[in-house]
Amino acid sequence: MSSKHHSKNRLDKPASRRTAPIVLGAVLAAALAAGGMFAYGKLSELWIRQCAIEDPASQVEVVSTGKMVSADTIRDAFGIRKGENLWRIDFARKRKEVLGNPKYATIKDISVQRHLPDKATIAITEREPAVRLNLSGSKTNSGRVVDMDGVVFLCSRGVSMLPVIKEPNHPGTQPGQTLGSMEMAALKLLEAAKDAEFQELGIIEVDTSKPDYLCAVLGNYHRAKIAWEGMRDSSPRHRENMLQVMRNLRDAINARLTAAATVWNATEPDRVYADTKEPIR
Repeated sequence: MSSKHHSKNRLDKPASRRTAPIVLGAVLAAALAAGGMFAYGKLSELWIRQCAIEDPASQVEVVSTGKMVSADTIRDAFGIRKGENLWRIDFARKRKEVLGNPKYATIKDISVQRHLPDKATIAITEREPAVRLNLSGSKTNSGRVVDMDGVVFLCSRGVSMLPVIKEPNHPGTQPGQTLGSMEMAALKLLEAAKDAEFQELGIIEVDTSKPDYLCAVLGNYHRAKIAWEGMRDSSPRHRENMLQVMRNLRDAINARLTAAATVWNATEPDRVYADTKEPIR
């Protein structure tokens, strides 16, 4: 045998010895990976089973600031039922769906807190009725109310003493929608009328059927046409214009310069005058 052949064998043997551990390592790594995946799958399956919903009322607590929406209604809206799995419920998506549904217009906000593995708390912030909403010329109570954000919803309990905004067009702003510009102006007027400075005006109703001014019924059953610069713009920069008109109206009524006056015109920036001839309709 030639020296060349002996040399080739000496070179091949170390290469074979190096290859064997690499292959063995790869096999072991693959086995460990497969075992890890199997174990992870088993642990995940065990974890998900622990999140099963057996008793919705005890596992998912619903806390609310009001009484218009029941806990069962919220659980149903979120798909929380016996046999479902808490881990698989997409709470973020469900929250968005509920807040965007006019059916749940009474809800202002929702927050969710998970308590692993199988419990959660859903906190509901309900809207607070500030004003009743009816149609101009109608004596029927629509059942619609509005909060101070201008969002309309349905509520019939404990609202009979609230002031009223009257809309001109049937069927009026619907639950889940926001008031139009003139109705928002009326809402801001009624909000300001709660301040001690203006309580003696006692505004109990505002009709928005006129395009250029609001028709207000005062607590002494006087009536007033009210307008201010920027009234259709609900931004705070026009609030002072409204407040000054209210001050002018209050001072004019208190002056009692015209005993027979029951109708007042407060549509000009710096002037309020009595209208004894033509009542506001």
